[in-house]
Amino acid sequence: MRAAAPPSRPSQRRRAVLRDARACGAAIVVLGLAMQAAIAQTPAAVPNPPSAQSDPAAAVPTTIAPPAPADANETETLVLEIIVNGASQGDPATFERRGNAFYAIPQTLNDAGIRTSNVKPGPDGRIALDSIPDLHYRYDAQKQQLVIDVAQHQQIAQQLGYRVVAAPRATSGTGFVLNYDASYVHASGDGTENQFGVWSEQRFFSPLGVLDNTGAWISGTGVSRYTRLDTDYSYSDATKLFTLNVGDSISGSLPWTRAVRFGGIQIQRNYSLQPNLVTWPMPLIAGSAVVPSAVDLFVNGLRQYSGNVAPGPFQIAQPPALTGAGVAQVTLTDILGRRVTTSVPLYVDTSRLAQGLFDYSAEIGFLRENYGIDSFSYHSSPLFSGTLRYGMRNWLTLQTHAEAAQSLRNGGVGSIIGIGDAGSLSLAAAGSTASGASGALYSAGYQYIGPHFSVDLQGTRATPGYRDIAALEGGVLFRHQYQATTTVSIYSNQAFNVSYIDAQDSFSGHSRVLTLGYSGQLGSRWSFYANVFRDYAQSGVWGGSVGVTIALGGNVSASATVTRTGSDTTANVSASRPADFSGGWGWAVQGGAGSDSHLGFASANYRAGVGDFQATAQRFNGTNTGTLEATGAFTVMGGTLTPSRTLSDGFALVSTDGVPNVPVLQENRVVGTTNSRGYLLVPDMTSYVRNQIDIDPLALPADALIESSSEDVAPERRAGVYVHFGLKRYTGASVSFVDEQGQPLPAGGLASVQPGGASSVVGYDGVAFFDKLDAANTVTIKGKGGASCVADLPFDPSSASRMPQLGPIVCAPPAAPPR
Repeated sequence: MRAAAPPSRPSQRRRAVLRDARACGAAIVVLGLAMQAAIAQTPAAVPNPPSAQSDPAAAVPTTIAPPAPADANETETLVLEIIVNGASQGDPATFERRGNAFYAIPQTLNDAGIRTSNVKPGPDGRIALDSIPDLHYRYDAQKQQLVIDVAQHQQIAQQLGYRVVAAPRATSGTGFVLNYDASYVHASGDGTENQFGVWSEQRFFSPLGVLDNTGAWISGTGVSRYTRLDTDYSYSDATKLFTLNVGDSISGSLPWTRAVRFGGIQIQRNYSLQPNLVTWPMPLIAGSAVVPSAVDLFVNGLRQYSGNVAPGPFQIAQPPALTGAGVAQVTLTDILGRRVTTSVPLYVDTSRLAQGLFDYSAEIGFLRENYGIDSFSYHSSPLFSGTLRYGMRNWLTLQTHAEAAQSLRNGGVGSIIGIGDAGSLSLAAAGSTASGASGALYSAGYQYIGPHFSVDLQGTRATPGYRDIAALEGGVLFRHQYQATTTVSIYSNQAFNVSYIDAQDSFSGHSRVLTLGYSGQLGSRWSFYANVFRDYAQSGVWGGSVGVTIALGGNVSASATVTRTGSDTTANVSASRPADFSGGWGWAVQGGAGSDSHLGFASANYRAGVGDFQATAQRFNGTNTGTLEATGAFTVMGGTLTPSRTLSDGFALVSTDGVPNVPVLQENRVVGTTNSRGYLLVPDMTSYVRNQIDIDPLALPADALIESSSEDVAPERRAGVYVHFGLKRYTGASVSFVDEQGQPLPAGGLASVQPGGASSVVGYDGVAFFDKLDAANTVTIKGKGGASCVADLPFDPSSASRMPQLGPIVCAPPAAPPR
């Protein structure tokens, strides 16, 4: 039997390979388990390969996200911050996560500046972000952000511009206003004459509207009478831009129609009820920013807006302070200081309406006759008048007008057409029939207003048979009017103008007047003017004048003029200083002489809080005239009678609960102090806009307590509002507390009072202040260490107005309860 041979070298190599394979297999298993564990902790990336390619941060996830819902139909609601093109959109928004897809309502995306008008929402009203063209996103769970990259054409332009502070709701109190203008005239010379006259307005206002009456009374040599002028009731609704007038009023009109006075009913759209509303087409000033930038808007070289803009398209919705043509320059400055400037031509025409806006006025009533002479003179036949304007496009405003009275029927149409930055063209035509006769009216015009050159061409002609309401019963018959005006500006303070007017009607006759004019300014003090004219329709009618005005400082100015009309030459020299708006003295003097006249004039006026007062003396040739005049108003409101200056629009009656001499401010400007009864009437307030009224709390008594020292109010037109600053009085005192050894209590203790319930913190030197105390009080003070003490505190309420200092008051530990 032969012995076994030892293993060969190949067998040993095979066994070594098997051992290595088993080791590698174990290593692979361990590595596979480790990779599975790592994969389990890697966030699920939103399936969006283009975004991963364009955003390196998206290609290598670095955040840890919760596992996605196992079922794609399972919904998870997340509140996330939105980052669009690297810029945060502010407040977080709500999204739904279904699997790895995100959904949002259209408003959420629109608020983030993402356009959704070209994407159809699902049945639940939500939009899948994956369905929006050229939009890529990723979910950052650690920062709770949804990071979105979107193309500019898929973004909504950011609206930039200074935000107008929202006005409070316009309100009206209830009260009565009496405006007056009283004058006394004494004339002497060839004869002596005295005349006394009073114009007055009686106005009752309430939340239900305004009832108003005006008239004039004249008493003099051989005459004494009162003439009623206008009586009307008006009601306005600012939210609907609606106004109703009942009584005497003026009809609505267009540039090619004539308004008339009438008595009746009028309804109209009233854009003045919202003064901040821009009714004309605003030019589109737009741009686009690649990175966060600062944006500045210049119009004709003047800065009109400055702000910041996030990446993406933007529009500047800032109404330019401009009428006519101009150039807007938009300057973008990025974070590295690089600037890009874009120029845009503009043309602003305030006579047009923005697209979709309309304006109307409709009247029915009776034509007013002999206005200012007879109190109750109306035509016997009723009339109707209606006017409508509509912004068909931003460049096209349509107009129409119709009226009827007796046998008269009149109607017409017109338009204003914007022709880019080259100006505006207006066209109109109307026809009428009256008493069997018919006629027509035609009107055309062109207007261009530029920074250095302006032209206005207007022509209106009526055929002989044309009639309108203004021509009824002997009224003025219109024939034609042609007008051409050109203005040329040289530098920034020199201007030349040429105008030609050819007009004819049955009252003034026919005139054809050519006028040449110049006006200029030298420095900040000197200004000049000169003009000449000639009427080519009348022989010998020509003239001209030259003048200079100089500002002398201190609100004083002086002027000199020389005028020649035909063969008569007149020279005048004058100086004046008007009274300050806040009150004070003003004066004026004048002297002049002509070919057959001499004039001397002097006046002094004083403006007070209760009215304006003026005295004048004049000598013209041989007649001396002296005049005394007073204008102002009396108001009954809030149970008090208050005198003031003339109240033509809104006003406010301020009450400080009987506290006198409190300064009152309007828009941070002192307008007066409250009277002895704690009232002040603030005139000259703008209706339907925010007016800020403040009082100076430092002028209040030391014991006065006020919740607010500022109020924002918006009065209705010709009405007043009651502004009440409710004042309360402190009925308390400062009290110093000591312990049984006479040492001040340590600071920091909490003191409470019974029965009033007032509380305070003990300060240094054991002093505590209580804003309300009764005649007998029990004060309990708890110290920082938990120990407490009790003090009896008597108080005299009559001493509260002096803010008394009481003490020292002993605060002793409470007595132990009996066993």
